Amino acid sequence: MHCLHVSNALARRYNPNLIHARNNTSKSFEAIGRKWGGRWVRLWLREQSHEVAKSCARQFECIVAQRVRRTLQIFHLYTKIWDEVALKSFVNIWRRRLGQNTRKYLFGAAGVSAYNWDRERIPDNELHRYSKELTDIYQLRENTVTCAKCHLRLVIDVTQSGVKYCQCHGAKPALASVQNGLILSNGDQWQPFIERQDMIMWRKEEPESGGLYAYKVYGSFPDVSAEDFLHVQVDVEYRKEWDPTARHLEVIDTDPSTESCLDHRSEIVYWEMIWPRLFANRDYVFQRRWLIDKEEGLIVIVSRTSDHPKAPLRPDTHRVSTYWSYMVIKPYTEFDQPGIEFGLTYFDDPGVNIPSAVTTWVAMSGVPDFLCRMRKATLDYQSRKSNDAKSAMVNIVENQPIVLETCSDSSVSDVGYVSEVKENTETPKEKGDEEPKPERSDKKERSAENTEDKAEDKRESVMGPTPDEERGFLHYFLPSRLFT
Repeated sequence: MHCLHVSNALARRYNPNLIHARNNTSKSFEAIGRKWGGRWVRLWLREQSHEVAKSCARQFECIVAQRVRRTLQIFHLYTKIWDEVALKSFVNIWRRRLGQNTRKYLFGAAGVSAYNWDRERIPDNELHRYSKELTDIYQLRENTVTCAKCHLRLVIDVTQSGVKYCQCHGAKPALASVQNGLILSNGDQWQPFIERQDMIMWRKEEPESGGLYAYKVYGSFPDVSAEDFLHVQVDVEYRKEWDPTARHLEVIDTDPSTESCLDHRSEIVYWEMIWPRLFANRDYVFQRRWLIDKEEGLIVIVSRTSDHPKAPLRPDTHRVSTYWSYMVIKPYTEFDQPGIEFGLTYFDDPGVNIPSAVTTWVAMSGVPDFLCRMRKATLDYQSRKSNDAKSAMVNIVENQPIVLETCSDSSVSDVGYVSEVKENTETPKEKGDEEPKPERSDKKERSAENTEDKAEDKRESVMGPTPDEERGFLHYFLPSRLFT
């Protein structure tokens, strides 16, 4: 290439005539090519014009035929769709198909929308199996947190007031004694975890859980009754008031065989628990069954996760798939008298990898705090019951206006607004205004109606309107709600 450029440059420099001759030669060849090329094309078109025309005509006919065919198909399609006869035949065909498979569809819908209680119900033998739970806890406490020499309490993490601890020389902490190999007879190796006021807590690592722990709590509350402690747990509406972590709590289904029972019940509960901002809220769908065993003097509550068609998965929460718990409550004397001891064992897999230090801190602070809130809520439940009973009694008295008129000297006047109503009705007599006695019975009826209206107006002015939820005190005695 470089040689060609150099030769061209030398030729232009020393022989310019050669350049002009070369340019003239190229122009002559171009003219000859154009002349013979055009002549050849014209000759080919002249010989093949008939075949070219036939090919173009066939292509045009094919395109036109396709367009016409598509137009006719669309036309026939729309005429069939909007044709009344075709529509009726279409409906009849689907009606026959549905009629042939109605039974299958009904059984399939029932399987999707109904909960099989006969298969999913917590069995009775599981409830009765936990009746020895407190006996096992006594053995666990004796083996793990009690000195073998002086039979006093070993220190777990911090000392509590009112508890006498071991002062023996060389006594080991409770955790060290367990690490040396103390195991219960049933094979469980529970390690003492923390001790708080009136509570002791153990834990053990669950197999195949990725390092998660199950927890066991023993508590003794001398100031609450077993009935109130149960009702605080099963009343979901009351739970929303005292538990700030419950964002949504609802009983979505009840076992039909236990709806009218007062000493046992099975229910499906949906519970959404509030988590920190960096995590999604956790929601639970679990079955809870509780039983009041008066022969054994115990209350047993068992819970475990379950699936229910009324609580599908939600995209904004994380469904906890592994959760179980059981609680045994034993009163000191009677179910309605203060003084209980209880054992709570539970396991919960939140579905997120959290460092063990964080889970330990949460368990040390969260579980005792939750039980303390439950204890305070049980104490407040007593005053709530008394207020509801008093309001119910007042409502019963107010609904009997004739009795109020005839029993003006009875002890019912201790109620504030009832005494005010009586004062208003007796004021004209004290002032000496004597009203003429009515001679007709219709006047008596009108005066009775006026007195009743005045009493009702006075009651509303003093007490205010009473909602329907607070009218019946039996609502809080019926164990018809649940919580975790």
